[in-house]
Amino acid sequence: MTPSRREFTILSGSLALAAMLTQRAAAQDWRASPTGLVEKFAEQGITDILGAAISQREKTDRFRVLFKDFFDIPSIGNFVLARFARTAAPGEAEKFATLFEDVIVYTWSRRFGEYKGQTLKVKDSAPDGDVGAVVNSDILGNDGQSFAVAWRLRKREAGYKVVDIIVEGVSMAITYRQEYATIIQQNGGMAGLLAQMQKQVDDLKAKVG
Repeated sequence: MTPSRREFTILSGSLALAAMLTQRAAAQDWRASPTGLVEKFAEQGITDILGAAISQREKTDRFRVLFKDFFDIPSIGNFVLARFARTAAPGEAEKFATLFEDVIVYTWSRRFGEYKGQTLKVKDSAPDGDVGAVVNSDILGNDGQSFAVAWRLRKREAGYKVVDIIVEGVSMAITYRQEYATIIQQNGGMAGLLAQMQKQVDDLKAKVG
């Protein structure tokens, strides 16, 4: 029996939709894989940012999008601020969140700007609690030197996101937490911390140009 034009149209539309959904699912598979997410982050950072013929300011803007996509920056900020969030004055926690994102973006975009052809080699991953994973990797330099980088991930609604980077055993999140706790205790509480963070962000922005 020959299908009618209407049946053919419905069938064609259904096949096109199925193909689109399959492609979309394949594109999102890396978000469900701890090692896939880390590899995708490195690939996208090198291809779309470091290798792009754009200004440093444009690269920083792209890094902001990249980091917000792959990192759970609000969660990292909450961990870093810890108990001091409970004593923050109205508006201080929100100001901290804004400044902390700027610190992360500007600091790490400058570090990635020092890229000179190093290679990220993902070795393995292991469960970390009920909804987390740690991905172990090495950064391999052109001179034969290497250093270990571990990526701590947590599963969110859209897939895994990075909540910490551990370079040669040193945790980024814990380092920020200890540093900021010292500033709060010695330099006028949250107001003192926010003032120092604002100065740091202003200095980093000036270097971007």
